[in-house]
Amino acid sequence: MKTLILFLFLGLGEFVFAQDEPYFPDMRSWNIHNSDTADRYIFADTALVRVSPDTKQAPADTLFAGDNITVTGVMPNALTIRGLKGPWLKIRYTKNGEVRNGYVWQGLISCDPLRRGDVKFVVGIERRADSISGTGKYKDTTKRFLVKIKVVKQGAILAKTTFITYDDESANFCYGKVMSGMGLSNVQNMINITFSGEACGISSYHNYFAFTKSEQLVRFPIKENVSDAGAFAHTESFIFPNEKDGKPDMVIWKMVNEEATEKEDKNGNQIYKVTDKKSIIYTWDGVSEKISGPANK
Repeated sequence: MKTLILFLFLGLGEFVFAQDEPYFPDMRSWNIHNSDTADRYIFADTALVRVSPDTKQAPADTLFAGDNITVTGVMPNALTIRGLKGPWLKIRYTKNGEVRNGYVWQGLISCDPLRRGDVKFVVGIERRADSISGTGKYKDTTKRFLVKIKVVKQGAILAKTTFITYDDESANFCYGKVMSGMGLSNVQNMINITFSGEACGISSYHNYFAFTKSEQLVRFPIKENVSDAGAFAHTESFIFPNEKDGKPDMVIWKMVNEEATEKEDKNGNQIYKVTDKKSIIYTWDGVSEKISGPANK
């Protein structure tokens, strides 16, 4: 009897959680939960704000790329646009000095909000971009996403660029970092946009872009890191000109592969042995705003 009661309790708990926290796999990278408030930007060039979580009524307001919003709730109502299925969000924002509330579809807002001074780096997922391999009944679909970066300053979009995520497993989370120009000629900022599975054996991909003084976004080599505790570790790193051992207008890529051994150090930590190491130098041309190096690592 006790076992039956416990089973019913756990089942009811899962049902309540499912009711409170709708799950939309396409929207994992935004890292927005129903119980949180989250500050974000508007990602779409133009986003229509609704008075209810649907498109039945005329828009109540209009927001633009880079506008600040705060997400205050996740609705169970779903909408599919450009292959992305996601919920409506309840938001709070300020317009013309007035605090307002409304609803927007999640695909219209940014992932991790990034800025440096009055320049915002607005990152969001534009659409599904699946790749298909094989033929006939042996076709295999890899779920992928087209990501767009918009540089916005005082409401104006200065630059845009896109890239595609490696796969679905490595798109559980999205987060970013805005750095200085890292010593590279004519570069205002380096931006790192990371898509990660954050689980053992699933890679994290770090996508680097230079935002130049001529207001262009230039793609840099990608960096991958993956490990499985007690088994192996694959680590890639960059050395920029303003860092230790850095060289003028060069980016040094380093890779180390390690395997776990049965030995432990004095603190009881497993000792790893290096099985492979590589190093590649990429050259940055700050005049033509191009980075060059080997076609493949």
